[in-house]
Amino acid sequence: MATYDLLEAVYISVMELPEGKDEFQNAGVTTKSCISAPGPLVLESTAHFECGYLSTHQPRGNSNHGWVEVVYGEVMHIHLNDAFLTAKGKMDIPKIRPLARPRYYDYTSVTEVFEMQIPGGKEATQQGLEGKSSLKT
Repeated sequence: MATYDLLEAVYISVMELPEGKDEFQNAGVTTKSCISAPGPLVLESTAHFECGYLSTHQPRGNSNHGWVEVVYGEVMHIHLNDAFLTAKGKMDIPKIRPLARPRYYDYTSVTEVFEMQIPGGKEATQQGLEGKSSLKT
């Protein structure tokens, strides 16, 4: 997860690099192997999501490559230090401060969270959207 504490590394990671140049090394972060995902995770991050690959889409872009790659995956494992869990066992998002890029060159970090459940939603739907842990590490 890209967090406010990793802002500089995230900023550097968007650079277009020559073929073969290591993006992690260029951003100054440490890598660690995943449990089952093929790529590494960033050790300095507060939260890690290991994803299984689903698909890649390449819409036209304005970079020197001429396209943008959007990769879709399914979360298989989440790694989180207990210090970033709420009393209810959920991720403490304001404490983690994930980054978001809402438009253009603008970034923001999440510092407030509120809950809005689906009005009249069935319990199975509500639980499916909440997500449930099946593995304790």
